[in-house]
Amino acid sequence: MGFFLLANHALFGTKHLILIAVSCLLCVGIFFLLKKKSFTFVCKTMFFVGLVSETIKIFYYTIANEETMGGILPRSDLPFHLCSIQILFFVFLCFGKSEKIKRYLLAFMRPSCLFGGIAAILIATTSSRNGGWILTAQYFGYHFMLVVFALYLYCSNEIKFDIRDYFNCLKFLVVLMFFSFYINSILYDGVSNINFMYVAGPPQEGLPFLNEESGWLVYILRYALLVVVCVSLSYIAPIITAVKGYFKKQKTTAEIEQSEETTEEIALTQDKE
Repeated sequence: MGFFLLANHALFGTKHLILIAVSCLLCVGIFFLLKKKSFTFVCKTMFFVGLVSETIKIFYYTIANEETMGGILPRSDLPFHLCSIQILFFVFLCFGKSEKIKRYLLAFMRPSCLFGGIAAILIATTSSRNGGWILTAQYFGYHFMLVVFALYLYCSNEIKFDIRDYFNCLKFLVVLMFFSFYINSILYDGVSNINFMYVAGPPQEGLPFLNEESGWLVYILRYALLVVVCVSLSYIAPIITAVKGYFKKQKTTAEIEQSEETTEEIALTQDKE
């Protein structure tokens, strides 16, 4: 592994800050190139990006662990993290037939690609900061492209999200949480650092909010709260629209009932006369 961990660049050190800045610039530039493209074209682009990214990762970590594992990809590098699993979703968006399932996936991908991609860039893994240039390019390139895709979903005229997508996203998250618990348990061998979706522990040590100083239960509750807040923020416009629509409907109903009562009173008065 010595060749593959070339240096020790700290989180938010000089190299990391440069990578964040470059990622932001490329993200903005590519977003403006893609925002006028069709949804199908963007999905196919993301499928290609994901395919290249996963291919690089497979070969990199397999070669890096060749002395101890031969030609086996370590379990910890399987595509079951929040960002890696998006590749499977892009496959379905490109080749799947069910529009209902696609809608469920997009409802989830809208916040997860945005906040997951940003979080991955800000809390970059040790190997992405200190590994070879190809792994650094793969890691940051793939994650800023997830942010580009999320921004495209926000600005696209082809897809309009509403309050139902918000609740579908929350339901999808619950299913994914249980999947994460089970897959971590299945793959854990007592040696590998298995922590898919970061339900087993924080993504990095020493984080101010996401830490296990008060135990795992407090950590997972904080994590769940943070996820719900991020999802709610990403759907703030549909939520506000739904709340306004609810109160408008209530007001209209009250006005109709009041109008009917007034009509009945007038009718009774005329009958008496």
